Amino acid sequence: MADIQHDTFAAIEVLDEVESTNRELMARARAGAPHGSALRARSQTAGRGRRSHGWTSPEGGLYLSVLITPRVPDRVLPGIPVACGIGVVNALEALGCTDIRLKWPNDVICANGKLGGILVELGRQAGEALAVCGLGLNITAISMDWRDPNALPIAGLADCLPDDRVLPSLDELAEMVRASVLDAVELWSEGIEAAGPSAAPLTGIKAAYNELLAYRGERVHVSSPDGSVSENGVLTGVDVWGRALVELPNGDVKPYDSAQVSLRPVK
Repeated sequence: MADIQHDTFAAIEVLDEVESTNRELMARARAGAPHGSALRARSQTAGRGRRSHGWTSPEGGLYLSVLITPRVPDRVLPGIPVACGIGVVNALEALGCTDIRLKWPNDVICANGKLGGILVELGRQAGEALAVCGLGLNITAISMDWRDPNALPIAGLADCLPDDRVLPSLDELAEMVRASVLDAVELWSEGIEAAGPSAAPLTGIKAAYNELLAYRGERVHVSSPDGSVSENGVLTGVDVWGRALVELPNGDVKPYDSAQVSLRPVK
């Protein structure tokens, strides 16, 4: 595959307010928007997280969606969120942030708590796959009227930068993140292409993801929304399908799908 030339992409459009940058960009993708198109909103009125959870999006945060038109087999499409997550972390590390981790499957966290989250949504247009990578990132820690007491504290990017670094503008940050996400997806796609029929979703990026995986080697609680799963174990990493591998007290290592369960550290 040819190297991506980021300067050929149109500037990131900024909307004052939108229900969801992901929803808006997917509509534009289906109307013919090209790979690499991106939208940023100053605020969202119906931001979304995993499992259709609401995402608080007050003015001042980075709410960005990037369009990806993957040229990979459908069976490996579940690897796109991981590639995007790696791209986001790479961008933040380039700013000077340290100790940034990905909480399985794709929350962005630091030592102070949760910085943001990534939601990748898939679609099709004329038989071709579309993916929209949405990122909600706190620039400063925000307060909420109510929050799950078991949830991580809310952190802001400003808390993660060393004293000698200055926060970029939201426009500059958005451009950095878009470029880094597209680079990471391109490298992942090249690895998939090189592996051929043996490629799995995390071919070529499993090791990098495991290096960034929060709570690896630590005790976690595995739970499902309906309560059918509730158990503790040690998170040992992820497999090539992106499933969390948890060693249970009896020594068995069990794989878990992020569509079915969530993980939290055992306090």
